[in-house]
Amino acid sequence: MNGNRARVFGAVVGLTTSLAGAQPLTAFLEAAEQRNLDGRLAEQATVSAQATFGQQWGGLLPALSANGGYTRNQFPAIVELPSGQTSATTITIIPRDQLEATFKAEVPLVDVSRWLKVSASSSAAEAAVAREALSRDQVRRQVVTAFYGFAGAQALVDSARKSLAVSLAQLEQQGARRAAGVASELEVVRASAEVERNRQLVADAEALLATSRRTLRTLSGLEAEGEAPMPGDDLTPPPALAELEGRVGALPAVEAASRDATTASKNAGAATTALVPSVNAQFTQRLTNATGFQNQVASWNAGVTFSWRADLGSLQGLRVASAAAQTAQLNAEKAQLSAADQLHSDWQRVTAALTKVKASRAQVTAARRAQALAKERNAAGVATQLDVIQADRDLFSAEVNDITARLDLASARASLKLSAGLALGAP
Repeated sequence: MNGNRARVFGAVVGLTTSLAGAQPLTAFLEAAEQRNLDGRLAEQATVSAQATFGQQWGGLLPALSANGGYTRNQFPAIVELPSGQTSATTITIIPRDQLEATFKAEVPLVDVSRWLKVSASSSAAEAAVAREALSRDQVRRQVVTAFYGFAGAQALVDSARKSLAVSLAQLEQQGARRAAGVASELEVVRASAEVERNRQLVADAEALLATSRRTLRTLSGLEAEGEAPMPGDDLTPPPALAELEGRVGALPAVEAASRDATTASKNAGAATTALVPSVNAQFTQRLTNATGFQNQVASWNAGVTFSWRADLGSLQGLRVASAAAQTAQLNAEKAQLSAADQLHSDWQRVTAALTKVKASRAQVTAARRAQALAKERNAAGVATQLDVIQADRDLFSAEVNDITARLDLASARASLKLSAGLALGAP
């Protein structure tokens, strides 16, 4: 009996020590910001979208090009033209060693389609930023769920081990009573069976703890050391649902879908203006020792070009772009409804969890009192061993329900904050 008390005391001391060095939820959230692969992929998608915008915008700026070359000609072409009564000018049409250098600048003057494509790529970059924020929120939601799952698994292990210690004490007690001749073999066998049942519960709880620890590490990139502390019970009611619903329009999921709709609309406009002519301007500077009849080493030219094209593919592209714009608009409306539904669900979940926590607390208090009464009555000989075993099981079940209710409340509050676009640390 004393040995069992020592084991229980040692478990309590170990629990206190590990909680002293426990890692808070914020540590895993901060680690996930840097290490989570989904978040890093979303970040790279944003970089890619912003680079695409820069590429499209750069097409509106002047384009510079340079060409140069050297040619060895077998025969030169040199002529002399009279420049006066007694003088002549030598003109090199083709030199033996020919050098060429051309510098050209081009700039679009009128290109409506490209203008709209640049605007569309800007909206796409903004949508990528919103999707990155959405991905970060989803990662936070996953980390919060995994963290509380890990904390719950640890609490379940502690409760299962405590039940095992109690059943071991019962087995020791029944063995002593059997030796004294005041207990039957059936009571000893029942106590032994209860011990083995509790060993199974401990094994299941430890397996769940190992799995939840691994999940938390995968999501956050941070190894869980020690034990996760159970969240404090915040029994204050959530903010009014109508107040939170006013924040739905600013959520990353809704904003990303809205930006996608804007992008698709601008792409449809760009497809329409593909039939509008484009006008470009160019300036070219040429340097050569093959001066020709101009007899100028350096010469330039400038001009304006006009371009227009119409084909069946472009006309069909209008239909494709228009359908894509309609689809994107419907997706934006769907995202708005989904975000509102998620907020409503999380709010109802918090409300229900508050009731469950209050009920589970009362259940644990009643189960502990019932366990104490069963032991007292059994010691007085007015209650059976089955009554004691059932009371122990009821207490374990009540503690498990209490752990689940407390973690559900904490997880629901975190989900509600994310669904409402609030910081996790906000009240």
